[in-house]
Amino acid sequence: PLSVRQVIANVDLNPLQPPTPISANQFRLLDTYASVKYGGLDFSVGKQSLWWGPGESGAFLMSNNAAPFWMLQINRTEPTNVPGLSKFLGPFEASNFFGALAGHQFPVGPYMFGQKVSCKPYPDLEVGISRTVVFAGEGHVPLTFGSFWNSFTSFTNVPLDVKFSRNDPGARHAQFDFSWRLPGLQRWLTLYSGSIVHDNVSPLPRARAGINPGIYLAHFPKIPRLDFRAEAVYTDPPAGASQGGRFLYWESVYHDLYINDGYLMGSWIGREGKGYQAWSTYHLSPQSSIQVGVRNGKIADDFIPGGSTQWDWNVSAMLRVRKDLEIKSFLQYETWWVPVLAPTRQTDFTSSVQLTWWPTSVGIRKAFH
Repeated sequence: PLSVRQVIANVDLNPLQPPTPISANQFRLLDTYASVKYGGLDFSVGKQSLWWGPGESGAFLMSNNAAPFWMLQINRTEPTNVPGLSKFLGPFEASNFFGALAGHQFPVGPYMFGQKVSCKPYPDLEVGISRTVVFAGEGHVPLTFGSFWNSFTSFTNVPLDVKFSRNDPGARHAQFDFSWRLPGLQRWLTLYSGSIVHDNVSPLPRARAGINPGIYLAHFPKIPRLDFRAEAVYTDPPAGASQGGRFLYWESVYHDLYINDGYLMGSWIGREGKGYQAWSTYHLSPQSSIQVGVRNGKIADDFIPGGSTQWDWNVSAMLRVRKDLEIKSFLQYETWWVPVLAPTRQTDFTSSVQLTWWPTSVGIRKAFH
C-alpha cells in the first residue's frame, strides 16, 4: 500500500516507488557455475552462494539469504603456510570474488568484490577477517581497472567531496569472526561470534559494530544424541546515537547497498534490528534427526515507525527411510506485529515436505568408474 511505500522511501531517502506486482511462480537458476582447479587454486565462474561466518542463522557479510549473483571466484581452499606469519597464526585459507549485483536502482548497476582470509593459530581456534566493497554504478563511477584498483586499495575514511565524486572507492564493510572449542571442553562446547563494521578498516568490534555471538553444545550429559545451539544478533548497537537505519547495510550513495535482486545478502536481522534464535536436535541416526527451534526478531522504532516484533516456533524432521530415499518435513507457527503493515498482531503457518531419491543406477555408475 501507499503508506508502506512512503515509509520505505523516507527511511531509504529515495523517491516514492510505484506498486510492483510480485510473481510467486518463477523459474530461477541458483547455484550454477563451472570450476577448475589449477596450481593449488580453485577458479569458478557463475552464480555461487557464499557463507562467510561461523553461525548457522546467517553471516553478516555473505550468506544465502539472497539468491546468488554472477561472479568470478578464486579460492585457496588448501591450508597454506605463509613464511613468518604461519609460525604464530597457523595455516591460512583465502577466498576472493568479483561480481555484478542485480536489481539496484540507487545507483543502477553496481559491482561487488570481497576477500576473506582465515587461519588457525591453534587446532581448536579458527579466526577469519573479511571485507566487501560495493562500487561503481551508472551515473556515479564507471567500471574500469582504475576504479577497481582505487576501491581495492582504499583503507581510510572517505571525505564527502570524494564520496560524491568519480573517485569514490565505494561502500565498504568488514567482518571479524572466530570459532573456538573451549579448552577442556573441546568435545562438548564451541563458542563463536562475528562482528560487522561499516567504513572502517579494522573489523574488530567497535562501539557501532553489529555482533552475532553463538554457542554450540555438541551433546548433553547422558543424552549423547541431543545437541543445542543458540545465537544472538544485533545491528542496532546499544552504544552511540541512533542512525535511523542508515549505517550498517546502507550508505549515502548506495541506498540499495547490501541487496541482490531485492533481498538482503547478509544477516537475516537486517538494518537496526536485534534478535536471537535457538535450536535443539535429536539425532536418531547419522542420517536422520528431529529438530525444534524458536526465533525472535525486533526492528528499532526509530528506523521503521512503530518498529516490529516477530516470533517463530518450528519443528522439522529429516528421515532416511531407505538407503536411497530421504524425507524432509518442516512446520512453523509465526506471530508478528508490524504497525506499518497491520494494526494488530498477525499469525501464520508454513509447512513443507521434500523427497530426495538416489537412483540405484547412479551408484552402479560410480562403482564402474
